[in-house]
Amino acid sequence: MKRTFIAMVALLLFAFSGLTTYAQGDAAAAASWIAAQIGADGGFGDGFSEGSSLSATVDAVLAGTAAGQDVSSWGSDRSPLDLIATNADQAATVGLQAKTVLAAVASGQAPRDFGGVDLLTPLNDAYDADSGSFGGMVTDHALAMLAWHAVGEAIPTEAVDALKALQGEDGGWSFDGSSQSDTNTTGLALQALAAAGDADDSQVVSAALDYLRGQQNEDGGFPYQNPSDFGTESDANSTAWVVQGLLATDQSLADWNDPVAFLASLQGDDGALQWKADVPGANFLATVQAVPALAQRTFVDLPVVAAAQPPTVGAADDEATTAETDAVEGGAESDAPTELPETGESQPLTAPLFTLLIGGAALLAAADLRRRAA
Repeated sequence: MKRTFIAMVALLLFAFSGLTTYAQGDAAAAASWIAAQIGADGGFGDGFSEGSSLSATVDAVLAGTAAGQDVSSWGSDRSPLDLIATNADQAATVGLQAKTVLAAVASGQAPRDFGGVDLLTPLNDAYDADSGSFGGMVTDHALAMLAWHAVGEAIPTEAVDALKALQGEDGGWSFDGSSQSDTNTTGLALQALAAAGDADDSQVVSAALDYLRGQQNEDGGFPYQNPSDFGTESDANSTAWVVQGLLATDQSLADWNDPVAFLASLQGDDGALQWKADVPGANFLATVQAVPALAQRTFVDLPVVAAAQPPTVGAADDEATTAETDAVEGGAESDAPTELPETGESQPLTAPLFTLLIGGAALLAAADLRRRAA
């Protein structure tokens, strides 16, 4: 009887050990696939423009470190950290500036001396103490809050209040603070509030979780938004953003129909993820955004994998490297407002805001095309 009991315990331990290894293996396999896509300049292309993209490279670094990999070992002559340091001045939006800071911290580097480049000054200069706004879109503002938290700075109360004021009546946030709420921005806003120490059971967070409950599909995944003219099927990017928001607010994923299992269902034998179940093929953007969720890591508690080789600045190749961002990941580049809207409701169509609306619509269309591309 005793031997039988011991054998059963050993079998259970082996089974749970295998499950843990499998979960870690998903993130590691995806990160390895990402590493294999590196260019000669140390950067990564987003699949929609020629050459390397600063935004895509930053996302690759955040994915690699989330999976526990030293990204400075990626590439032969140049690493992703080298490309970021070389092209950091091309980060034209607050959101991308904030993500470069997150990438620096995650790779064990000092943001004020990232290969000789100060990544924090542009972000600090963007903050308006009177309004509590970092400027740009809601996604920019939330990412900036996360970057401040990552470097050990207290997030100003005014910045927290500015984010809360942009919450929609349905409990969610939209990327521009005035259009229909979306799951991506809501997941990111939850991370920003968690970084600011907002109570997990606060009215704001509870309303956001209720919104996400209403957006979840039966397969456990999440769409960008529902209703939507572009489809309401679950996709990897949206599900990953929501998973990070749920983890940041101490939600049990088992109580949410295990959305990570949905992500795993999109992963191929090569480690890459496809964007949707009915859109086959490896998708770079879906993979880089899914890895932190697969590893069950958030931007609130960044995993730090110190780079063995610190970044160095090389000659920038303006033709090969772009600083493109989209409305979901980093905010608009040229049409972003200098301050956040005052509330989450629609704003009057003054001439500048009308231009923003047109630009935002174009960015949403581009974001949808990215999600549909394999």
